[in-house]
Amino acid sequence: MKSQCPTAPKGGLRLRAPILPCVLIATFASPALGQETLPIIEIGAPKPDVDRAGGEPASVGNNGTEIGPGNNGQICADGICNDPHSYAAPIESLGTKVNAPVMDTPVTTKMVTRRMLEDQQAITLDQALKNVSGVAFSGGGDAALGNSFRQIILRGFPTQNYFRDGFRVDSFGLAFAGASNVEMASVESVEVLKGPAAILYGAVEPGGIVNINTKQPLDKPAFSLQQQIGSYSSYRTTIDATGPLTSNKDLLYRFVMSYENDGSFRAFGYNRNLMINPVVRWNIDASTWVRASSQFQQNNFNQDMFFVPYFGMFTPLWLGRSFNWGPKSPYNEQQNFTELTWHHDFNKDWSIQQTAFMQLLRNDWADNGGFGSIADCITPGSTSCFSFPSPNNVTLNWGAYPSDNRQAEYATTVNLVGHFKTSDYLNHTLLSGVDYYRYNFRGQNLLALNNSSDVLFGAPQLPTPAFGLVPYNATEQYADNLGVYLQDQIKLPYGVTVLGGARYQYINSRTGASDNSKFCGPYSDNAFAGLLIPCNFDTITTRSQLVNQRVTPRVGLLWRPLEWVSFYGNYAESYSPNYNGKLVLGTNDPTPPSAGVQTEGGVKFSLLDGKLQATASYYHLVKTNIPIGIPNDFNHVMVIGEGRSQGPELDIQGELLPGWSVNLAYANTDALTTKSNPTYLGVPAVGSPIPFVPRNVGSLSSAYEFKAGDLKGLRLGARYDYTGYLPFYHYANDGTYIYGQSTPGYGIVGVFGAYEFNVDQLKVTAQLNVSNLFDKTYFITGGLGPQAFDASHPGGYSVPYTNPMQVGWNLPGYNYNVIGAPRMLRGSIKVSF
Repeated sequence: MKSQCPTAPKGGLRLRAPILPCVLIATFASPALGQETLPIIEIGAPKPDVDRAGGEPASVGNNGTEIGPGNNGQICADGICNDPHSYAAPIESLGTKVNAPVMDTPVTTKMVTRRMLEDQQAITLDQALKNVSGVAFSGGGDAALGNSFRQIILRGFPTQNYFRDGFRVDSFGLAFAGASNVEMASVESVEVLKGPAAILYGAVEPGGIVNINTKQPLDKPAFSLQQQIGSYSSYRTTIDATGPLTSNKDLLYRFVMSYENDGSFRAFGYNRNLMINPVVRWNIDASTWVRASSQFQQNNFNQDMFFVPYFGMFTPLWLGRSFNWGPKSPYNEQQNFTELTWHHDFNKDWSIQQTAFMQLLRNDWADNGGFGSIADCITPGSTSCFSFPSPNNVTLNWGAYPSDNRQAEYATTVNLVGHFKTSDYLNHTLLSGVDYYRYNFRGQNLLALNNSSDVLFGAPQLPTPAFGLVPYNATEQYADNLGVYLQDQIKLPYGVTVLGGARYQYINSRTGASDNSKFCGPYSDNAFAGLLIPCNFDTITTRSQLVNQRVTPRVGLLWRPLEWVSFYGNYAESYSPNYNGKLVLGTNDPTPPSAGVQTEGGVKFSLLDGKLQATASYYHLVKTNIPIGIPNDFNHVMVIGEGRSQGPELDIQGELLPGWSVNLAYANTDALTTKSNPTYLGVPAVGSPIPFVPRNVGSLSSAYEFKAGDLKGLRLGARYDYTGYLPFYHYANDGTYIYGQSTPGYGIVGVFGAYEFNVDQLKVTAQLNVSNLFDKTYFITGGLGPQAFDASHPGGYSVPYTNPMQVGWNLPGYNYNVIGAPRMLRGSIKVSF
């Protein structure tokens, strides 16, 4: 059959036929859409010339068709590579999915470099992201599964996923630790793309995406052993080995392993984490390589609910940062990643890359202390004055909601990148691709019919444990996502760049849930009629399917009148899934995706010969179709919510003087609820701030390294992290939002010192970091109460589980107050050769 695609004469390209089908055909057929016919892949061609001193191919970064880390794990473009020993990162790989200079891309991105991670001794992802403007975290007790945070908030909207080497890693609702459990030992750098990223990355939240670039094999042998010791019996050991497996360096490996065993400033707290990450890369010839990697991770820690009970609804029972009102609550999670990538350069202008990815995830958690309440004789309307054995007792009660969840993700993507000209003045960088993403989830929960209790005041009595566990809820979620996208970045005369493209997204979502309001469970109609049916996978009675499809465009314009300054603007749309296992009220349809629209403008600077870079931007972002929960209904939502976020952001990173590094990040995020349902108490009212989004967040860090003299090898630094007041779900009894009742703002100071020296052939680095230097007491999140963020409605608005004024139970009489860590020390000795 004769192809209908246009052929390209040498020296130019004339587009007469639809380009996307032709580009995809070119992937697998010999006729190419380019300046010349794409050659056949030849195995065993000569190896590239290598600069033996630096271990880098002489042509590194020159062809401009790389996607992510290339030779020796560096991100390069236009002959420039990011320096892992610098705070500056002039090349980005996330915003356009083709490695390109930051100054030439009309979108907002930022990279946290390896040097920044090392200076911080960052062992959690939230620590790394404090260096980026527009990023916040909802901390959270039960919802955080005992970790430092539960959700990343980008430009005012939370996200449940992150990306790993450009691939989406999902977390169903809040059932999994998700991004808070990222093991940083295998992370080379962290990138953030702000604003809707649907065109390249599919159905994601409109605030942006976070991507971790993992450590890649190097062609020079290297080995390091690091031992970290910190406050509260914290120990972490990391092994990192890399190098060639063959004499001609065509086969490279990297092996990273870490083990962490931490105590906690909180009673009962602990964290144990084992990670093993082998990577092998085969450089088949000068143009082709294949990489295979896997990662196994086992996490065990204690869930900490962080609730502080209130006596008589007004007096908090505060016993210090370390006191834990909840019982021991173990959490276990096992995670397995597998990835296979191949890349081929047809010539200096055209390349193709494909990745296949799989994640298998399982957890089980006790969720002891899932809620806390006080029964007393003081609260207005209380009936517990007749409690046994003493009518004057004040009793703390908590429940148990254990869970067992399994998740699997399968994905693949093919990208074709090419450079061509359509005239003497139009230079194109074309990206076309197809991706497929499959998501499976199954989870079930138990509920304690009899809650536990402890006497706080009054006649002593033995505590009663929670017992009578019955299957209470079972949920299934399956989704197939298929995307086809095309993007063209066109360089015009006079420093003008135009970026345009669109994505077609297809989502087939299936949901199944047990009906614990009527059919099964201890509070169903059947149970009240005398028939208790367990809610498990065998009793899932409500199933539905919903097919969605949408085209999401993105356009951008950049003008670079001088080498050191660029002005840019963009318009982008998003399409974010709501994989929550819930049905839309009054229908049998799963929760449909939400939509987002953003407009943005800004200016970028590259100063001091590219060693210092800055980005200032202002955006306006609207998210629609937000699900709203329904009181006492675990199976349904209403899709009527809308939120708006806008504000300025500023990022500066790089080197001011030789040896003097600096990073600054600041955002003023104005995030408000613009549509809601005032019927239900606890749902954000129109005009109220979006919960857990601080208005002002800023970070300033600086480090100085002595390059000569007696102090050579010494590096000193400090940082200041500020978070403004934090709005939360705080409402009066009539449902109106109470302004000013937010978690207070706070500022935290940290310092570090590192000294590098040689012992024979070994390089030794000793380092000490001190966080919260002045031991400030602060709260990451507060005031959730029973109007808490419903863990079953991620990304949506939630409501109280029950009526907040039940007689006899002081349910409003507690708050989740996620307490910030006190002064913490972390020392490190790293030996490498």
